[in-house]
Amino acid sequence: MNILVTGSSGFIARFLIPALAAKGHAVVGIDKRTGPAFGDYFRFVHGNILDDGAVASAMSGADLIIHLAAEHKDFGVPEGLYYQVNVDGTEKLLQHASRHRIRNFIFFSSVAVYGDCPVPTNEAVAPAPDSPYGKSKLLAEQRIEAWAAHAAEHKGVIVRPTVIFGPYNYANMYRLIQSVARRRYVGVGDGANIKSVGYVENIAAAALFLMERMEPGIAIYNYADSPHMPTRDLIACIARSLRVKVPSLRIPTPLALACAFPLDLVAKATKKDLPLTAKRIAKFTNSTQHHADKILRAGFAPPYSLETGIQRMTAWYTADRRTPSQGAMGSGAA
Repeated sequence: MNILVTGSSGFIARFLIPALAAKGHAVVGIDKRTGPAFGDYFRFVHGNILDDGAVASAMSGADLIIHLAAEHKDFGVPEGLYYQVNVDGTEKLLQHASRHRIRNFIFFSSVAVYGDCPVPTNEAVAPAPDSPYGKSKLLAEQRIEAWAAHAAEHKGVIVRPTVIFGPYNYANMYRLIQSVARRRYVGVGDGANIKSVGYVENIAAAALFLMERMEPGIAIYNYADSPHMPTRDLIACIARSLRVKVPSLRIPTPLALACAFPLDLVAKATKKDLPLTAKRIAKFTNSTQHHADKILRAGFAPPYSLETGIQRMTAWYTADRRTPSQGAMGSGAA
């Protein structure tokens, strides 16, 4: 099968593209950034998903589109850019897919479509996004649902991942590992809040599992790995993997928020993405529990346990500290 992967220079694509090749698929990637050098099975188109010419070139001969490209940053993104890339970009891909008679479309959305949900989510929970990013992802989902309903032969899969971590990712989990490794981690609250996460090689395997079972219409799947660890257990697992003492220092949540609040004002005034703010603390101490039982009931078995995923990332982190960094890898936004 010939497969187009958008956001091909991003974090998830780094693992997904070789996994597709291992199954005998030819892959074309499109991204505005140059990414890893893959093998002869891969053709790269340098361009933005909003660029008709680049999209048409990348899509030629494709049988399936896996849409990873997105605008997603925690700080400094104009609200309109989320809608331009995540919604208009998806719409453009769907239009080109129809012109090229491509019937299969897999979209990586986000659990952000559920918003700050006070209960654990599954696919039956009604989306209620409360951020521009989450709202833009839900609108993109609705575009795909309309495309799938337009023709009986159209097949669409929507994947809603939680926070995905692994080697070559320098986002939240990296900062958490770094703070534990440097003995700078300070717990906030009792650490009982649940944080759902997913390991990158598992979600790449999940994508292959789902693409082999596509049917006409739309299917929606959450993705997160089990068990859903409380923050204190997640930190303990990281410490064990790093072979360092489990951090024991904790401060009450209200005190942490009060101390960090001035940093929010500094971040707003300077327009700098500070590593510690009251907003980040509040986000970290909230529970975010997203169940992925649906894909498990369908027969998917993650190849790696959550603890093994953490071990693989901490091993990479330790090795990466000894070599020059190649820079951060984000979500593969295009």
